[in-house]
Amino acid sequence: MAPQIPTTETIAKIMLDEANLAFCETAERKDQKGNRTPEGSAWDEGKMEGEYDQEDYRRILDFQVEVARICDAHPELEERTAKMFESVTEDNAEAILKEIQNDPNILTLGINAARIFMLRFPTVQSFVNKGHPLVLAADEYMLENADAQNWHDYEHISRQFR
Repeated sequence: MAPQIPTTETIAKIMLDEANLAFCETAERKDQKGNRTPEGSAWDEGKMEGEYDQEDYRRILDFQVEVARICDAHPELEERTAKMFESVTEDNAEAILKEIQNDPNILTLGINAARIFMLRFPTVQSFVNKGHPLVLAADEYMLENADAQNWHDYEHISRQFR
């Protein structure tokens, strides 16, 4: 079965969920606000061995630093993205996606999450084999998608918002 293009509702929900999760990931970092470095990542490199090459790993760390700096500078976005996520419906998804696109910080948080995802899982098979924490989450829209479709959703976002 060919992958479906994600709905605007799915795109908005993924971007907002990832933007909101960025605050949790930032809180887990080893470095501190005002002194963000790639080495401050909370990722355990050993647990992810073989998932990506070193060049991609460095890019992932750089994206994480950019995300952490946004979270540090705009803590109010944590609550805002959570509320926006909860409000997304099929009927208002287009307007909410425009709101995301008009806020460079929320947009960057969502885009960088999709970029990190694609660097970590460069193929559908790599994702299906490894899985992703969001597939195990309680978010019904994620659970309704098969793993492969979920990969295509992230791939679509990373291409759409270059």
